[in-house]
Amino acid sequence: MDVTERNHAQQALRAEKDRAEITLASIGDGVITTDASGHVESINETAQLMTGFTMEQALGQHIDEVFRLSDEPVSRNVDPGGERDTISGALQLPAPDVLLHRSGERYAIEYTASAIREADGSAAGCVLVFRDVTETRNLRHQISWHARHDPLTGVYSRSAMAERLTHAIFVSRNRQSLLAVCMLDLDHFQAVNDAYGNRLGDRLLKETAKRLSAFALGPSETVARMGGDEFVLLLGDQPDLASIEARLAALLAQLSTPYAIDDRTVRTTVSIGAAVFPHDDANPDTLLRHADQAMCQAKSLGRNQVHFFDVQRDHAVQTHHTRQTRIAQALLRGELVLHYQPKVNLRTGAMIGVEALLRWQHPEQGLLGPQHVLPLIENTDLEAELGEWVLREALMQMRVWTRAGAQWEVSVNVAAAHFHRPRFVERLKELLLACPEIDPRRLELEILESAALDDIEEMRGVMRECQDLGVRFALDDFGTDFSSLSYLKRLPAETIKIDQSFVRGLLQGGDDATLISAIVGLAKAFKRHVLAEGVETPEQAARLLELGCERAQGFGIARPMPAADVLGWARARHAGLAATPSAPSPAPLPAGSLHRPTSAA
Repeated sequence: MDVTERNHAQQALRAEKDRAEITLASIGDGVITTDASGHVESINETAQLMTGFTMEQALGQHIDEVFRLSDEPVSRNVDPGGERDTISGALQLPAPDVLLHRSGERYAIEYTASAIREADGSAAGCVLVFRDVTETRNLRHQISWHARHDPLTGVYSRSAMAERLTHAIFVSRNRQSLLAVCMLDLDHFQAVNDAYGNRLGDRLLKETAKRLSAFALGPSETVARMGGDEFVLLLGDQPDLASIEARLAALLAQLSTPYAIDDRTVRTTVSIGAAVFPHDDANPDTLLRHADQAMCQAKSLGRNQVHFFDVQRDHAVQTHHTRQTRIAQALLRGELVLHYQPKVNLRTGAMIGVEALLRWQHPEQGLLGPQHVLPLIENTDLEAELGEWVLREALMQMRVWTRAGAQWEVSVNVAAAHFHRPRFVERLKELLLACPEIDPRRLELEILESAALDDIEEMRGVMRECQDLGVRFALDDFGTDFSSLSYLKRLPAETIKIDQSFVRGLLQGGDDATLISAIVGLAKAFKRHVLAEGVETPEQAARLLELGCERAQGFGIARPMPAADVLGWARARHAGLAATPSAPSPAPLPAGSLHRPTSAA
């Protein structure tokens, strides 16, 4: 080869080398090449920055001195000078490791190490390609952490708790030990937020989480935040119920210790509900729901206490719920009906009105009284829904009687839950407007004395609004609670109803006659009507008249009857009175049951 060709060849080699160096310098990954003995031949700029070695410092050094790993030397993964060549030169999956910088700084990296081979297959060295994945790994770790932890308190999240609970149930079943699933809720936490602000409220949640985490240090114990001020605590591997009770009692004391937050001392307590597996042999979701129910019960019992879920009681609640559902179905299917019990003037015998009373025409059990319905729906939305239905049905029946010439007053019992509904007066007005031919003064709403005394000022206000519409009121079961002159003065009811328990004992020489006489005197003093319930015999009627009570209802006068029978009964009674000249006082009562009346309830 002449000089010219040699020069061209050298220039081509230099150009190729320059291109290779430029290419290596422009690569974002670190690249190091070695000879067959593992000594560095080249190192690009990225690799220099990550290792801390300059080109001059690295050249000729063994690869393990420049590319230092925290785990094991990279030469263990590739041996280009020998027969043990674990990396053939084909595309390799990156191996994760930590690269040590000369300064001591550490980089999370991924790298590949491949052998460099001559055309005949002999090893000429190796090439390392690596990249910094510290940010990626940290980001991945943060995403994983946030997916499993509550960002405010640092304890497990709801989703992570579900996994832990599933595993805890498995362990409990295998070890035949108890697992307590505990739901904790801070008492009056909203009041803390309102008084001191959300920032302090968040600090309180953090401090509570710290105490819970310090408490639950066992390998089978876990703390999670479910949201808001609710936490879940798993106490696994417990030998018996007494051990769980002791642990939770200690936790209550620990969490009730005052918190020092900034310059304030914050005092709070917690309510704890616990479901114990396998006593409560349920799935994870159900155990959490049971613990939550028990926690709500702990709050209702006064807070700052532990309440354990009662499996047998839950079955009773479920049965109760099923019965409520059946009553709702009965209302939709038209199985609920109203019967009407007449009210009369004992002195003249004249009918003065009726009371609407609920009945259930059960398809299998026949006609059932209100005791089969009302106790099951007390203080529920269904109670108010049923109350509105009763009002609507009674008004529709009043329209029928009005067209027949009967101008009786009709009394309707109104439950406290219905009466205290925000739109009660508006709905009553709408129902009355739908029946323009009915004088609102003929509608009487009966409220229990006990319900009236719960919130007498609110009750008084609603009563006044209803009376502005023309509606009248009766105070039912008067005298059975803590009646007083001030209550009677403040409650603007037009009628006082004497409870049937006093009427039953009227002839037995006890205090009932004295009580009835006192109630009649109060009614006269406050210019109220008075009516006695549960009258069963002529003797009771006569004694009531002696005491000044002229109005009454009861089995001795008439049993509650379907609406279709009321007109016939009234006409027959009127005819009987007309056929009896100068009727004695009291007017004779038809033969009636001597059993305790239940229909006026």
